[in-house]
Amino acid sequence: MSGKAFNYAGTATIRIEGPSNLLERIAANIDGEQPPTSAPDCSITIQQSPTPSEIVKDKRFPYLTLEKCGTSKKPSVKYTRYNTHVRTIHQESPAEYHVEANVSLDEASGLICIRNYLSNHQRLSEHPLLHASLITFDGRGVLIAGGSRQGKTASTVYFLEEGATFVGDENIILDMSRKQPNGLYAPRTQRVRFSTIAESRLSAVLRDVRVAEATQYIDPDAIQRIIETESYHVDAGMAFSRRAFCELLGTTSTEKTPIDLVVFPKYANSNTVNKRSVEHSEGVRRLALSGLGRKSDIDPKELADTRVNLSPNQFSDIEFMELEFSGIPALREGGVRL
Repeated sequence: MSGKAFNYAGTATIRIEGPSNLLERIAANIDGEQPPTSAPDCSITIQQSPTPSEIVKDKRFPYLTLEKCGTSKKPSVKYTRYNTHVRTIHQESPAEYHVEANVSLDEASGLICIRNYLSNHQRLSEHPLLHASLITFDGRGVLIAGGSRQGKTASTVYFLEEGATFVGDENIILDMSRKQPNGLYAPRTQRVRFSTIAESRLSAVLRDVRVAEATQYIDPDAIQRIIETESYHVDAGMAFSRRAFCELLGTTSTEKTPIDLVVFPKYANSNTVNKRSVEHSEGVRRLALSGLGRKSDIDPKELADTRVNLSPNQFSDIEFMELEFSGIPALREGGVRL
């Protein structure tokens, strides 16, 4: 067993013990690695089976089944994919987890525990969780907010290729404790649709899926068919480690940033790009609709959309904008800046 420790945004120290190759996969998705400490705020131990199972695609069984076991004070969740036992996570206390991993290089086992701990952290749990991406671009923190399939990741990828720094995608913690709102990332693999992959530097993964450095959430045979037939219009995608995502796009990452601009992306049918300012009260209203419900249990399923309470006064110095575009090529052709 090896160990790694991470300081999450100056808020909590998380220590993880497990096989060294698995720890490297987890470390590729969380910033702030530091020398192991003897007194962490959160401890995660991952015991990997000496004979890891191979997931066999058997459609007689559900793609993913979760079985809750344990007790109310010490809950456990067993994860089964098709008919293969993937992992069981035991939460010994609010800050202590033990994982039995039955497949190799299962970085999700550690990341699920980290997100669960942070979601219920005494200070962080007070802050809203948003369905948004976050970057720093031209010296400003840019929050790209909205629902699914509206262009958050596509616009984020474009700006990262243009020199932005990556903070996070999909789940952003909105820290309202300071005069200017700050955004923090949630440790996770980055999920990108094939259409965006094909239009960007991420397309290297279409030649060699290993460069994604991540366990995929759709079956390998489905990925192979999509790539072979170039069916990049399908509603599916691939996972990338945080590290690989940044390296392929030629950028770096940071854990948090003050927010100066909120962008609401919107896909357009025509090959055009339109930018328009959004009135302040309308911007705050739309941002409040981008909330995500927090979870108290160790369940990785998608978070439910919710409305969060935001005070317009806290966003008095923030600009709001709508960005309408058809895809990354249109943004690139128009040389869009924010």
